[in-house]
Amino acid sequence: MENRFCVIGEKLAHTRSPQIHNAFFEIKGEKGVYDVREVARENICSCRDLLLSYDGVNVTIPYKTDVMQNIDYVSEEAQGIGAVNTIRNVGGVLEGYNSDPYGFAAMLAFHGINPSNKRATVLGYGGAAKSVVFALRAAGAKVTVVSRNPDKVREEGVKAIDYERLYSDCGKGVKGDLLVNCTSVGMYPAVGVSPVDERIIENYKALADIVYNPMYTEFLRTGARLKKRCAGGLYMLVAQAMKSQSIWRNQPVDVAATKQIFKQLSFEEAVKGGLNVYLTGIMSCGKSTLGRELAKATGREFVDMDDYITQREGRSIKELFKDGEDTFRDAESRALYELSLRKGLIVATGGGCIKNIHNRDVMLLSGATVFVRRNVKSIIATADCSSRPLLADGAEKLDGIFRARRSRYYDCAQQILANEGTQEEGLEKLVRILDSRR
Repeated sequence: MENRFCVIGEKLAHTRSPQIHNAFFEIKGEKGVYDVREVARENICSCRDLLLSYDGVNVTIPYKTDVMQNIDYVSEEAQGIGAVNTIRNVGGVLEGYNSDPYGFAAMLAFHGINPSNKRATVLGYGGAAKSVVFALRAAGAKVTVVSRNPDKVREEGVKAIDYERLYSDCGKGVKGDLLVNCTSVGMYPAVGVSPVDERIIENYKALADIVYNPMYTEFLRTGARLKKRCAGGLYMLVAQAMKSQSIWRNQPVDVAATKQIFKQLSFEEAVKGGLNVYLTGIMSCGKSTLGRELAKATGREFVDMDDYITQREGRSIKELFKDGEDTFRDAESRALYELSLRKGLIVATGGGCIKNIHNRDVMLLSGATVFVRRNVKSIIATADCSSRPLLADGAEKLDGIFRARRSRYYDCAQQILANEGTQEEGLEKLVRILDSRR
């Protein structure tokens, strides 16, 4: 018998929930039904029969509070937040939970941001912000909420200020560790704006934005330019959905499935949106050759990062390295950021681009990333070693470099291209990967 789930809300034309949950069913090799049920506002307080007709239900805005009138048991975190987004039907007993705190915490963890004992500032105090505050407090963060109406913030142990106070404190040199946007500022279609400006963002080490459309908000773009860690809201969306599955199944969250679905979804969004395609991999794996051919085949513009850096800096890569690798890596990050502001590019990154964790954030937010994987022995056998001093040292040294970077290549990759055949075969695989995600 198939499990039956659904999402309820007022307007759900653009919900991604079916896409996420159906991807989970596919990974698990299971059959499942995930429906979309729009409910009129006047009916939400008396929709118990609808809820009972499913094994589990997700609830989205604006019904996360009103739906609680239909529920028999409300979990501690849902009570604390005052909202339910996940309902489990246990033999006719409706249990209410909130998976958003888990989703936010998982998003931070995925991006290597640890809020424990850190100073976190949350912009906004709507329903989503309450879940974020709950998660941050549970992690041991010192939380400040910024609201236009700070008197309405009634959270024990949480400081509340208005935006005027935020900028005043900024002028006095007050700094923090994590800045979280829980407002709708920057959300599609009103893109290109940020809830706060560079003066505020500069004072934090990491940014998180719960907005996921677009993935690369103006808030995060500013943070990327300032080389802050940047976490986008799409991972939170996927993670909270996987937490719902764990509640319905009474099983631990499948973290591996969460990461896989996030990478699939973000890759698809990037390709459909005509965003950049970034090719990563060890030197001479075929990134530039495949990138040029892919650009010709798709009518896109090709950019070789090394060439772009040379032109931008007015110095060769070799000259930049003479001043130390850090000098080159800084130039590389500046170049990548500039390219991330454009659309429709095919970008062949340098072999060490993924060493900088900020570059990983930028690529995941602004495009589709493909790891071009090629065996080191194949590279040595086919590459022109005379122009590559590192290759002249043989496969052992290059293999050591690859092994040192391998985890970063896989971490950044949304898709992997095994490039062990001819150029034509590699291009055919690459085109197929992109076409399958349109």
